[in-house]
Amino acid sequence: TLWIMGLKEEFNEAKAWMAQNMPHRIEAIGAGVSLFETTIRTLGGLLSAFDLSREPVFLDLAVMLARKINTRVSDAGVAPYSFGGRSGGKGCHSLAESGTIQLEMRYLAHVTGDPSFSAKVDRFYDEVQRQASVDGLWPNCYAAGQGKINFGADGDSFYEYLVKVWFQGGQAEPRLWQMFDDAAAGFEKHLLRSGPDGLRYIGQGVWRGSGSGVTYVEEMEHLTCFVPGWLALGAMTEAGKPSREHRMKLAADIAYTCWQMYERQPTGISAERVKHLRMDLSKTDTREYIQRPEAMEGWWYMSELTGDPKYREWGWKTFLNFEKWLWVKNGYASLKDVSVPRKQYMDRMESFWTAETLKYTFLLQDPDNQIKLDRYVFNTEAHPLSVLKYAPRATT
Repeated sequence: TLWIMGLKEEFNEAKAWMAQNMPHRIEAIGAGVSLFETTIRTLGGLLSAFDLSREPVFLDLAVMLARKINTRVSDAGVAPYSFGGRSGGKGCHSLAESGTIQLEMRYLAHVTGDPSFSAKVDRFYDEVQRQASVDGLWPNCYAAGQGKINFGADGDSFYEYLVKVWFQGGQAEPRLWQMFDDAAAGFEKHLLRSGPDGLRYIGQGVWRGSGSGVTYVEEMEHLTCFVPGWLALGAMTEAGKPSREHRMKLAADIAYTCWQMYERQPTGISAERVKHLRMDLSKTDTREYIQRPEAMEGWWYMSELTGDPKYREWGWKTFLNFEKWLWVKNGYASLKDVSVPRKQYMDRMESFWTAETLKYTFLLQDPDNQIKLDRYVFNTEAHPLSVLKYAPRATT
């Protein structure tokens, strides 16, 4: 984010600190530390910093960290939630845990010339395809053969990476495209509904296993607002041409729903989720805003891929509300209840606020930026990596 915003002095200060402090911190990673979050936030950040600056210190640190991560990945490509091997909150290995590592490891394999970085994690696609699914969708606990299906927590970034890994590698792997295409169709069939207000809501599904249908649950997480960009990125490729018009309409409809999640609150800021196909939060028990980036992310993709200025306007209005409601003396706080126009703060500023939310906000307002979607693919923490044909190659 510092590099993209042109804050090179601060970037160099951070580089010097990392060169001095990160090696022993990587060595000291404990069993309870999240492998998933370390991969997307730290490894992804190091790789992106290297890709943008070509400073070798970032690649050296990434290699050190990736080797540690890879020792925890099974031969089948299954990654635990934590470095100690623990599963996540659901007590199972989730789609997101094992399916949100391929983008980073494939990039590292390319730039180092060492295919061992990606060899194991790529096998997860074989592993997941051996499990029961319904119309291109798997339960979050994929090995259970039944359960919750969603594009929010525990599932989202697995589906996100299908099209991104395919795009990163030059759009040359039909299996990944087919998995994305099937998932997009299954998503529309089972997880998308129109509310009485005319908006298109992303819900959750409960699947009882092979031979049964998917029960729709009326709960839309802010996390799912990445979907417009996901659909549009696939639709605007040559492979996406047959379904382009339809999926771009879906993407635009969902992006508008995400805008209404902001626009219809007194603070102009979205809650963590909405329920019962309505924007009224009276039936919603999670009314906080914890600095989520997904709406801004979706609007940026739609702006880049369609050129429609409304997405930039939505982003600007939202940014002004961030400044009004979240800014405090030492940064930005989270908001306890977006339906109440009072500054009731939660004393937390997430790392994804600067890595994702502010980055997408900046890019949305800077049409002359050099981070373009024909050359870069973003990991799920908004760290841009060059598409492999533009990425640096290992030197011997």
